Amino acid sequence: MNKISVVILTKNEEKHIRGCLESVKWADEIIILDSFSTDRTLGIAREFTDKIYQKDFTGFPKQRHDALQFTSNSWVFMVDSDMVIPQELKEEIKEKFSRSVEEYSAFKFRFLTVYFGKGIRHCGWYDPNNTRLFNKEKGNFNTSLRYLDDFIPKGKVGIMKNHILHFGQENISEYVIRLERYSTLNAEDLMSKGYRISHLNVFFYFLIKPTMVFLYKFIYKKGFLDGVEGLMVCITSAITYCISYLKLWEKQKTHV
Repeated sequence: MNKISVVILTKNEEKHIRGCLESVKWADEIIILDSFSTDRTLGIAREFTDKIYQKDFTGFPKQRHDALQFTSNSWVFMVDSDMVIPQELKEEIKEKFSRSVEEYSAFKFRFLTVYFGKGIRHCGWYDPNNTRLFNKEKGNFNTSLRYLDDFIPKGKVGIMKNHILHFGQENISEYVIRLERYSTLNAEDLMSKGYRISHLNVFFYFLIKPTMVFLYKFIYKKGFLDGVEGLMVCITSAITYCISYLKLWEKQKTHV
Protein backbone atom coordinates (compact mmCIF):
# COMPACT_ATOMS: atom_id res chain seq x y z
CA MET A 1 0.00 0.00 0.00
CA ASN A 2 1.44 3.37 -1.03
CA LYS A 3 1.20 5.85 1.82
CA ILE A 4 -0.23 9.34 1.26
CA SER A 5 0.46 12.60 3.08
CA VAL A 6 -2.33 15.18 2.92
CA VAL A 7 -1.19 18.83 2.98
CA ILE A 8 -3.58 21.68 3.75
CA LEU A 9 -2.71 25.38 3.66
CA THR A 10 -4.74 27.49 6.08
CA LYS A 11 -5.40 31.01 7.23
CA ASN A 12 -8.57 31.85 9.16
CA GLU A 13 -10.52 28.90 7.78
CA GLU A 14 -12.67 27.99 10.79
CA LYS A 15 -15.73 27.99 8.54
CA HIS A 16 -14.51 25.10 6.36
CA ILE A 17 -11.58 23.34 8.00
CA ARG A 18 -13.52 20.77 10.07
CA GLY A 19 -15.39 19.39 7.06
CA CYS A 20 -12.16 19.23 5.10
CA LEU A 21 -10.26 17.40 7.84
CA GLU A 22 -13.11 14.96 8.48
CA SER A 23 -12.96 13.96 4.81
CA VAL A 24 -9.19 13.26 4.77
CA LYS A 25 -8.65 11.57 8.14
CA TRP A 26 -8.18 8.28 6.28
CA ALA A 27 -4.79 9.53 5.02
CA ASP A 28 -1.54 8.25 6.52
CA GLU A 29 -0.66 11.72 7.80
CA ILE A 30 -2.13 15.22 7.72
CA ILE A 31 0.13 18.26 7.49
CA ILE A 32 -1.17 21.78 8.19
CA LEU A 33 0.88 24.78 7.03
CA ASP A 34 -0.81 27.83 8.51
CA SER A 35 -0.23 31.51 7.74
CA PHE A 36 -0.79 32.65 11.34
CA SER A 37 -4.54 32.28 11.69
CA THR A 38 -6.26 34.43 14.29
CA ASP A 39 -9.54 32.50 14.49
CA ARG A 40 -10.32 28.93 15.65
CA THR A 41 -8.61 27.24 12.68
CA LEU A 42 -5.66 25.81 14.60
CA GLY A 43 -7.80 24.69 17.55
CA ILE A 44 -9.97 22.64 15.20
CA ALA A 45 -6.95 21.33 13.30
CA ARG A 46 -5.36 20.00 16.51
CA GLU A 47 -8.32 17.62 16.89
CA PHE A 48 -7.08 15.82 13.77
CA THR A 49 -3.29 16.22 13.67
CA ASP A 50 -0.33 17.42 15.70
CA LYS A 51 1.71 18.13 12.55
CA ILE A 52 0.93 21.83 12.39
CA TYR A 53 3.46 24.39 11.20
CA GLN A 54 3.33 28.13 10.57
CA LYS A 55 4.92 30.33 7.93
CA ASP A 56 4.22 33.73 6.44
CA PHE A 57 2.36 33.51 3.14
CA THR A 58 4.67 34.18 0.18
CA GLY A 59 2.47 32.97 -2.66
CA PHE A 60 0.66 29.69 -3.33
CA PRO A 61 3.42 27.81 -5.25
CA LYS A 62 6.12 28.68 -2.68
CA GLN A 63 3.80 27.83 0.21
CA ARG A 64 2.95 24.43 -1.26
CA HIS A 65 6.60 23.76 -2.08
CA ASP A 66 7.70 24.63 1.46
CA ALA A 67 5.02 22.38 2.94
CA LEU A 68 6.60 19.35 1.28
CA GLN A 69 9.53 19.44 3.69
CA PHE A 70 7.18 18.39 6.50
CA THR A 71 5.81 15.33 4.68
CA SER A 72 7.21 11.87 5.40
CA ASN A 73 5.74 10.13 2.32
CA SER A 74 6.60 10.43 -1.37
CA TRP A 75 2.95 10.75 -2.41
CA VAL A 76 1.31 14.04 -1.43
CA PHE A 77 -2.33 15.07 -1.74
CA MET A 78 -2.70 18.86 -1.76
CA VAL A 79 -6.18 19.72 -0.50
CA ASP A 80 -7.51 23.23 0.04
CA SER A 81 -9.21 24.00 3.34
CA ASP A 82 -12.52 24.72 1.55
CA MET A 83 -12.55 21.30 -0.12
CA VAL A 84 -14.14 17.99 0.87
CA ILE A 85 -13.11 14.56 -0.44
CA PRO A 86 -16.31 12.60 -1.13
CA GLN A 87 -16.56 8.94 -0.12
CA GLU A 88 -16.52 7.80 -3.76
CA LEU A 89 -13.24 9.58 -4.43
CA LYS A 90 -11.70 8.27 -1.20
CA GLU A 91 -12.52 4.72 -2.26
CA GLU A 92 -11.14 5.33 -5.76
CA ILE A 93 -7.85 6.64 -4.37
CA LYS A 94 -7.52 3.81 -1.84
CA GLU A 95 -8.24 1.21 -4.53
CA LYS A 96 -5.75 2.82 -6.94
CA PHE A 97 -3.04 3.02 -4.28
CA SER A 98 -3.58 -0.54 -3.09
CA ARG A 99 -1.77 -1.48 -6.30
CA SER A 100 1.49 -0.19 -7.76
CA VAL A 101 1.40 3.43 -8.96
CA GLU A 102 5.08 3.61 -9.86
CA GLU A 103 4.25 4.33 -13.51
CA TYR A 104 2.58 7.62 -12.50
CA SER A 105 4.06 10.89 -11.38
CA ALA A 106 0.72 12.54 -10.56
CA PHE A 107 -3.07 12.42 -10.86
CA LYS A 108 -5.48 15.10 -12.07
CA PHE A 109 -8.93 15.76 -10.65
CA ARG A 110 -12.19 17.45 -11.47
CA PHE A 111 -13.47 20.08 -9.03
CA LEU A 112 -17.22 20.26 -8.47
CA THR A 113 -17.31 23.84 -7.26
CA VAL A 114 -20.36 24.94 -5.29
CA TYR A 115 -20.84 28.52 -6.44
CA PHE A 116 -23.66 30.60 -5.00
CA GLY A 117 -25.18 27.35 -3.73
CA LYS A 118 -25.02 25.34 -6.96
CA GLY A 119 -22.52 22.75 -8.19
CA ILE A 120 -21.01 24.01 -11.46
CA ARG A 121 -20.52 21.27 -14.07
CA HIS A 122 -19.74 23.44 -17.08
CA CYS A 123 -17.96 26.76 -17.77
CA GLY A 124 -14.68 24.80 -17.96
CA TRP A 125 -14.73 24.43 -14.17
CA TYR A 126 -15.49 20.70 -14.22
CA ASP A 127 -12.65 19.75 -16.55
CA PRO A 128 -10.03 17.36 -15.08
CA ASN A 129 -7.26 19.95 -15.04
CA ASN A 130 -6.19 20.04 -11.40
CA THR A 131 -3.01 18.21 -10.38
CA ARG A 132 -3.40 17.63 -6.64
CA LEU A 133 -2.08 14.11 -5.93
CA PHE A 134 1.55 13.59 -6.90
CA ASN A 135 4.87 11.98 -6.18
CA LYS A 136 6.93 14.87 -4.79
CA GLU A 137 10.09 13.28 -6.20
CA LYS A 138 8.74 13.41 -9.76
CA GLY A 139 8.12 17.10 -10.37
CA ASN A 140 8.04 20.49 -8.74
CA PHE A 141 6.23 23.81 -8.30
CA ASN A 142 7.13 27.00 -10.15
CA THR A 143 8.06 29.01 -7.07
CA SER A 144 8.84 32.11 -9.13
CA LEU A 145 5.08 32.63 -9.45
CA ARG A 146 2.65 33.81 -6.76
CA TYR A 147 -0.74 32.58 -7.97
CA LEU A 148 -0.71 29.64 -10.41
CA ASP A 149 0.09 26.75 -8.12
CA ASP A 150 -0.37 23.39 -9.83
CA PHE A 151 2.36 20.81 -9.36
CA ILE A 152 4.37 20.34 -12.58
CA PRO A 153 4.85 16.57 -13.00
CA LYS A 154 7.64 14.83 -14.88
CA GLY A 155 6.16 11.64 -16.25
CA LYS A 156 2.81 9.93 -16.75
CA VAL A 157 -0.27 11.64 -15.31
CA GLY A 158 -3.46 9.75 -14.50
CA ILE A 159 -7.01 11.10 -14.19
CA MET A 160 -9.32 10.25 -11.31
CA LYS A 161 -12.95 9.60 -12.25
CA ASN A 162 -14.56 11.09 -9.14
CA HIS A 163 -14.45 14.77 -8.25
CA ILE A 164 -13.25 16.87 -5.34
CA LEU A 165 -16.03 18.94 -3.79
CA HIS A 166 -14.96 22.59 -3.64
CA PHE A 167 -16.95 25.23 -1.80
CA GLY A 168 -16.54 28.49 -3.69
CA GLN A 169 -18.12 31.86 -3.08
CA GLU A 170 -21.50 31.83 -1.38
CA ASN A 171 -22.27 35.50 -2.01
CA ILE A 172 -21.00 38.60 -3.82
CA SER A 173 -19.13 39.83 -0.74
CA GLU A 174 -17.02 36.65 -0.64
CA TYR A 175 -16.32 37.01 -4.36
CA VAL A 176 -15.11 40.60 -3.90
CA ILE A 177 -12.79 39.55 -1.05
CA ARG A 178 -11.25 36.75 -3.13
CA LEU A 179 -11.09 38.95 -6.22
CA GLU A 180 -8.95 41.47 -4.36
CA ARG A 181 -6.47 38.83 -3.21
CA TYR A 182 -6.25 36.62 -6.29
CA SER A 183 -6.18 39.42 -8.87
CA THR A 184 -3.24 41.01 -7.02
CA LEU A 185 -1.29 37.75 -7.04
CA ASN A 186 -2.16 37.20 -10.70
CA ALA A 187 -1.02 40.71 -11.61
CA GLU A 188 2.31 40.05 -9.92
CA ASP A 189 2.72 36.87 -11.97
CA LEU A 190 1.86 38.72 -15.18
CA MET A 191 4.43 41.38 -14.27
CA SER A 192 7.15 38.77 -13.67
CA LYS A 193 6.35 37.07 -16.99
CA GLY A 194 6.93 40.33 -18.85
CA TYR A 195 3.36 41.28 -19.70
CA ARG A 196 2.80 45.03 -20.12
CA ILE A 197 -0.12 47.27 -21.02
CA SER A 198 0.50 49.73 -23.86
CA HIS A 199 -1.55 51.89 -26.21
CA LEU A 200 -1.21 49.07 -28.75
CA ASN A 201 -2.88 46.37 -26.63
CA VAL A 202 -5.03 48.25 -24.12
CA PHE A 203 -8.29 47.58 -25.97
CA PHE A 204 -7.40 43.92 -26.40
CA TYR A 205 -6.72 43.29 -22.70
CA PHE A 206 -9.52 45.44 -21.28
CA LEU A 207 -12.31 44.88 -23.81
CA ILE A 208 -11.69 42.14 -26.37
CA LYS A 209 -10.07 39.47 -24.16
CA PRO A 210 -12.60 39.72 -21.28
CA THR A 211 -15.39 39.36 -23.85
CA MET A 212 -13.62 36.32 -25.31
CA VAL A 213 -13.29 34.81 -21.82
CA PHE A 214 -17.02 35.25 -21.23
CA LEU A 215 -18.04 33.77 -24.60
CA TYR A 216 -15.60 30.85 -24.27
CA LYS A 217 -17.01 29.85 -20.91
CA PHE A 218 -20.65 30.62 -21.59
CA ILE A 219 -20.95 29.27 -25.16
CA TYR A 220 -18.04 26.91 -25.93
CA LYS A 221 -17.84 25.41 -22.43
CA LYS A 222 -21.65 25.44 -22.15
CA GLY A 223 -21.91 27.63 -19.07
CA PHE A 224 -25.50 28.40 -20.02
CA LEU A 225 -26.42 24.86 -18.92
CA ASP A 226 -25.65 25.87 -15.32
CA GLY A 227 -28.39 28.50 -15.40
CA VAL A 228 -28.08 31.82 -13.60
CA GLU A 229 -25.15 30.53 -11.55
CA GLY A 230 -23.34 29.58 -14.75
CA LEU A 231 -23.94 33.07 -16.11
CA MET A 232 -22.50 34.50 -12.89
CA VAL A 233 -19.39 32.31 -13.24
CA CYS A 234 -18.82 33.56 -16.79
CA ILE A 235 -19.36 37.21 -15.86
CA THR A 236 -17.15 37.10 -12.78
CA SER A 237 -14.43 35.23 -14.69
CA ALA A 238 -14.32 38.02 -17.26
CA ILE A 239 -14.29 40.65 -14.50
CA THR A 240 -11.46 38.86 -12.67
CA TYR A 241 -9.44 38.79 -15.88
CA CYS A 242 -10.01 42.49 -16.47
CA ILE A 243 -9.16 43.47 -12.87
CA SER A 244 -5.92 41.47 -13.00
CA TYR A 245 -4.78 43.45 -16.04
CA LEU A 246 -5.90 46.73 -14.50
CA LYS A 247 -3.69 45.93 -11.52
CA LEU A 248 -0.86 45.02 -13.91
CA TRP A 249 -1.24 48.46 -15.52
CA GLU A 250 -1.21 50.07 -12.07
CA LYS A 251 1.91 48.15 -11.04
CA GLN A 252 3.87 48.97 -14.17
CA LYS A 253 3.18 52.67 -13.64
CA THR A 254 4.81 52.49 -10.20
CA HIS A 255 7.80 50.59 -11.62
CA VAL A 256 8.64 53.19 -14.27
